[in-house]
Amino acid sequence: MGSENRKGMMKASLCESLRELMLKRVFEKITIKQICDQTGVIRATFYNYFDDKYDCLNAIVYHDLAEEMMSDLSSEKAKDVIIHALSAVEANREFYRIAYNVTGQNSFEDMIRANLQVLFQEYFKVYRRPGCLEQYPDTLLAGYYADAMSFIIKVFVFQKDGPLTTRQAAQMAMDLMNHGFTYFMNYEYKD
Repeated sequence: MGSENRKGMMKASLCESLRELMLKRVFEKITIKQICDQTGVIRATFYNYFDDKYDCLNAIVYHDLAEEMMSDLSSEKAKDVIIHALSAVEANREFYRIAYNVTGQNSFEDMIRANLQVLFQEYFKVYRRPGCLEQYPDTLLAGYYADAMSFIIKVFVFQKDGPLTTRQAAQMAMDLMNHGFTYFMNYEYKD
């Protein structure tokens, strides 16, 4: 087994330990020592991979929502990206419900938004149509769609209007992101 593979496995183990601990304890009370004890490593090992537990939590979000898609950006897979992200959320719904309680300077919701923004920015870099609203930079567009997708994820996590399947939530995301505000208005929009 290669060194990079071992490093990836250790990082994933530390993340999974934090995920498991968050199902039992309030995030703010979880210590680096507890994460290490759960993983069976010493504190120094944790700091080889993460700055703090917020960095570890962010790595979980990146893994769930963006990591796999960043390695295979395909225009045909735009909906698959959304389905993949929502499937990861669905598989860990209780964790996400708990994690949304991490607020403040390093809020969980901001982590979701930031990781989605990175993903959308990569898509715009590769697939943005030339001449299409060029006055708006990729970073602005990526932020806009990251906010939209972040909203969809939160709705999916805290469903109140009946259960949405992953595919239904993905279709809702595609429908809403593919249509602008004026599409829904009962009047003709003029510049």
